[in-house]
Amino acid sequence: MYSQKEFILKEDYVMSMTVGYKPYTGAINTNSARYKRAKAMYDEGHPNEEETKSAAEAKAEQDLQNLKMLKLMLGQKYDDLDLKFKNPFEADEETFIRNYMGLFDEDGDFVNPYGVAGMDITGKDPSEFHKIIDVPETARQDMFDETMRHFIQENGVANGDTTKRTEVFTRYQLSVSKPDRLSGTWTLGQYERMYTKAFYEAVKEANPNWQLGQPFDTSIVRNITREDVENRIVKGSSEFALKPRPSLDIKV
Repeated sequence: MYSQKEFILKEDYVMSMTVGYKPYTGAINTNSARYKRAKAMYDEGHPNEEETKSAAEAKAEQDLQNLKMLKLMLGQKYDDLDLKFKNPFEADEETFIRNYMGLFDEDGDFVNPYGVAGMDITGKDPSEFHKIIDVPETARQDMFDETMRHFIQENGVANGDTTKRTEVFTRYQLSVSKPDRLSGTWTLGQYERMYTKAFYEAVKEANPNWQLGQPFDTSIVRNITREDVENRIVKGSSEFALKPRPSLDIKV
């Protein structure tokens, strides 16, 4: 089962290049927040061209020596090695700036790999966004449907390779204003956790011997509605809990 923080820290902030960033292609306004963030990143990474080149050359030389040592240990010749230094910063400043600008929106806010701004938790205390807020019914139903599909497909096992939960979170995030995205995502994740818990409890009640990963009668889960689960949710200030479910006469 996913941890409470996984959907934020893993799905939204880890820079997996599932979608990837694209360079900014519009007209550059040096007074814009986007440009200023990008220029600051460029300046930080290029303090001095000679210093940068010198450091890169030193690393290349060290890599060469390490490779020679490895080949020597393996009893291989290394006289023909010729690692020439190639300046990794050959691109011009504008190219770098445009690449960096692609990381931010017009307000200078970081855009995650899925194209969503307002999801950066850098420097924030979890208490700032681990808050329960209202989430539209459409987003909750979207998450409920995906949670059920995944639970049935994987026999209750959370499989990061087959889940489509990131798409659900992204659709929700893009449907609300930036100030609500962090707390809203946290809240939607709490709903997801309760849906999963409800499915698990229902299958275990019908078949106490069932274990995660084992096939089960899918009608047990399909007969549960989102409303059934949400009527059992106890909302705290930052987390949800689930009241015991009414006993059902379901047997396998």
